[in-house]
Formats: sequence, C-alpha cells, structure tokens
Amino acid sequence: MEWPGTLEVMREHRDSATAVGDALAARLAEVEPANPEGWSVARAEAHKALDEHARAVVSEQAGQAWLATLAAHPNGTVRTIALRALGSGHDPAPQPILKQALSDPAAIVVQAALEGLTAQSSEQVFDLLVTLLNDTDGDRAWLGRAAAQRIAETSDPRRLDVLAGALGQVHDGTAHDIARVLSRAGELRVTPVLIEHLRHRRPGRFAAAEVLGNLRVAEATGPLIDVLRESDGTQALPVVEALGKLEALEAAPVIVALLDHSSPDLREGALLALNRIGGPLTTPAALKATDDVHPAVRARAFRVLAKHGDHSALGRLVAACDGRHVHTALTGLVRLADDSVAPTVARVLTTTDERRVRKLAGRILARIDVQHYLPGYDPDPRVRRAIVWVIGQRADPAHMWALINAIKDEDEVVRSRAAAALGRITHAKTLPLLTEALHDPRPRVRANAATALGRTAPAGLRSLLADSLVDSHPAVRSAAAAALRAINT
Repeated sequence: MEWPGTLEVMREHRDSATAVGDALAARLAEVEPANPEGWSVARAEAHKALDEHARAVVSEQAGQAWLATLAAHPNGTVRTIALRALGSGHDPAPQPILKQALSDPAAIVVQAALEGLTAQSSEQVFDLLVTLLNDTDGDRAWLGRAAAQRIAETSDPRRLDVLAGALGQVHDGTAHDIARVLSRAGELRVTPVLIEHLRHRRPGRFAAAEVLGNLRVAEATGPLIDVLRESDGTQALPVVEALGKLEALEAAPVIVALLDHSSPDLREGALLALNRIGGPLTTPAALKATDDVHPAVRARAFRVLAKHGDHSALGRLVAACDGRHVHTALTGLVRLADDSVAPTVARVLTTTDERRVRKLAGRILARIDVQHYLPGYDPDPRVRRAIVWVIGQRADPAHMWALINAIKDEDEVVRSRAAAALGRITHAKTLPLLTEALHDPRPRVRANAATALGRTAPAGLRSLLADSLVDSHPAVRSAAAAALRAINT
C-alpha cells in the first residue's frame, strides 16, 4: 500500500534534482573561459558543485537518465563530469554511453569514458582502444595510458602483442603501465618485439629493457649493453637493472664506468647491478665507492663488499665496524672469517647495544682464533651470554676456565649456555660441573646439563639422571629421557 501523494512527492523530488542539476550545468558552462586551460575561483566552485551533485544522483534511475542527457551537453567539461559519474560504479547500464563517448572530439571526455569502462565493454571496443593507444597526436597521446589499462583488463588474445608493439612509441606513465602488465604476464613470445625496440632506439626502449630484465631474456644482453653505452642520466637505470637481473658478466665494464656519473641514483643502481653480477671487477669498484660523497652509495658499496669482497676488502670492512655500517661489515667478515679481525670483532661484541650486531660478532668469533681476545668477565650479562655461546661453538678445552666461572654465574642464561658448552668439551672437570648443574634452581640449566651429559655419555649416566627423570619440570624430564635414549641407540 502506498500513502496518498507518495508518487507525487517522488516525482517532485526527481524533477527538483534535475532542475538543480541543469542549473549547475548552465552555471559551469557560463563561467567556462575561452581558454580551456584557464581556471578561476568561480569555475572551480561551479565544477565542484556539479560534480558533487552528479555523484549524489547517479545511484538513482532518474539520476542516471538525467546524466545520460548531460553526456550530450555542448560543453566538454559538463560532458566529462557526467561521464565520470556514470562510470564511477562500473554499472553495466551506462556502458553504451561510455563506449559512444570514446569518439568524442574532446580528449578530457574520452579520458572520463575510458576510466569508467568495464572489462567486458573494453573487449567490445578493443580496436578503438588500440587506436587510442597508438595515437601519437601531442594533444591526445596522454590518453594512451588509460587505453593501455583497459586493454590489459580484457581477455583478447591480441592484448599482449598490441601492448608490446605500442611500447616502442609511448613515454612515461603509459610505458610504465605496459611494462608492468607484460612483466606480470611472463609471456616470452613478446620479447623479439621488445628487443627490436632496443635495437632501433625507440622511445619506449627503457621500459622494454625493464620487461626484458624481469623476464630474464639472456638474448637481450647485447642490445641492452649497446643502449647503455649511448644513454646518459637516470633514464638508463632500467637498463642497468635489467643487466643486473640477467647477471651479465660482459656488462660489468660498462656498469663500472657509471660509478663516475654525477647522479647518485645511477651510481647506486650500478652497484646494485654489480652485486647481482659479481666477477673480478666488483670488489675494486665497491672499494672505490665506499669513499663516495653520497651516503646511500656508500651504504650500497659496503653491502657489495659484504657479499663479494675478497681479502683485499678486509681493512675497509674492519674500519667500518666503528661506524653506521657495522652490521653490513660484520656480514662480510662472517663470510671471510679471518683471524686478523679478532680484536676488532671482540671489541664490537663487548660494546654494542644492538642484539643483531652482537649475534653477528659472536658468529665470527666462533669461527676464528679468539683465545687471547675474549674477556674473562663482563658486567653486562648479555655480553657474558654471547661469550659463553662462542666458547661452546668452538669447543676448545683452552676456555675451560671460563666455563667453570660461567656455570656459577648469577644469570641463568649464562649458566644454561655454559652447561650446553660443557657437553661439547672433553675435560676432567666436565662431569662434576654438569652433575652439580643438575641441581640448579632453574629448570633451563638443569635441562641443558642433562642434555650435555647425554652427549658426553659418562659411565653410570642412568644413575646420574635418576633425579632428573622425575624432576618437577617437564623440560628437564624430557631432556633426561632423550639423553638416555641417545646412548641406547
């Protein structure tokens, strides 16, 4: 049942909304300047008012009908606002209007229509989208970006070939969008066209280089090197990145030369590529770049040395342990593991406040001769924990004296690590120390002591672990049981 007058109220509301909209459209058309690029306060206010009204009524059937009539308005800005509103919800109903607007003489109107097309509509006007994509007219070439996006959304089997072909003549955002689509698709059939873009030095060659690198097309190495030799500035970055992804060793000399370029972005990109490529030129180039004036380039150089640096880089990595690149430097020293770095690394271990740095320093010290560099005691329990861990990894009886003190340390983590370390060292004092640790007040220490006794497997182990098998803590009971199983297998 409808209340009396309901239809009349609805009709009045619809007519009122239409009347308001028509008035706003007329106001905007009236303040439009002769110069389309001019922009006044009055025009901005009129544009905003009509746009807000159009978006408010588009969800209603009557509002869509009114906007459809507005899409044929003589003023291009009014048509644009109507089309943007109609396409904002990607509703199927106004799609025919949007498709028809693709032939509008005003580029801003075509742009609005492109933004609202659905994938299904895009397939129906595929050839027209291709025409817009390939339009090189300076006033309309910018439409190619939206056309490329709509083409990419279709399921037309020609879409990748069309985009790859168009990449040779587009610039900037359009090229980036196409490159992203081609990279994600991963179709190698388009690579011959992309290589031709490189060989003929077409405008989109840098975007083509990006795709070829992402697809790991080794055949593109030669053309990429040729383009890089003839390029200058940051526009060459995609080419450098592509050669890095291809791990093209033959490109290293050309890339090394870029470390003298004025652009820090290009110098950092060159180091990133060398980091992927490796080879004999990488370490000398990175050593030189550690003196670069730009901090980002220096940071990248130390990362390259950490991964590829040989013993000629030891001095630079050791020196970096006193600065902001300490973590990166230690990463390289872990790989090189040279005894000469022991004093520096031991100092880092005992002075750093960063857990990850302390952990790396400990890993290095566990691999090299540290007998004369580790302190016997440190007031910081975190340092004592790290020292005991290093001793346990080395399993050197020469450090037995340190473990005797550590097993009695006030810090339970130090005691538990000392117990674990004793299980790796053969010494006359090991058994009594571990037997005593089985009665430590902390279950972590008791569990590690039981595990360590299982490793050393002394005579009468079952008797030694008798109390541990019925310990109040499940971790201790589990460790004792596992130790006994280990000697019976």
